[in-house]
Amino acid sequence: GETTEEGGGPLGTSGGGTAVGRKKDGAPSSKFWESSETVSQLETVRLWIGKHYKKYVQNDSPSSKNLAGLVIQLLQFQEDAFGRRVNNPALTKLPAKCFMDFKAGGALCHILGSVYKFKSEQGW
Repeated sequence: GETTEEGGGPLGTSGGGTAVGRKKDGAPSSKFWESSETVSQLETVRLWIGKHYKKYVQNDSPSSKNLAGLVIQLLQFQEDAFGRRVNNPALTKLPAKCFMDFKAGGALCHILGSVYKFKSEQGW
């Protein structure tokens, strides 16, 4: 029979389209990112950003749900700007696995922290 890890969800596997919450066209899967499991995993990221990027988020502290929305926007932007259908993209896309790194101090913490830092420095 099959053995499934309790609470493993789509993150239990590595590789493959569903594991990174992507649709076939390369667009991010809102359903995956907005699911309660994903949002609860983003809590670790949210706390880390609040600690390490404090001055950039103190006026507008994001919720885990806000972070999920931001990831969807970032993934969509990457697809629109640097995806397969773009001729001569200026940059390559960040690997999807970076966005799946929910560990404190992991890749997603640094990606989102940098977004808030940039937003703050640009006065957006």
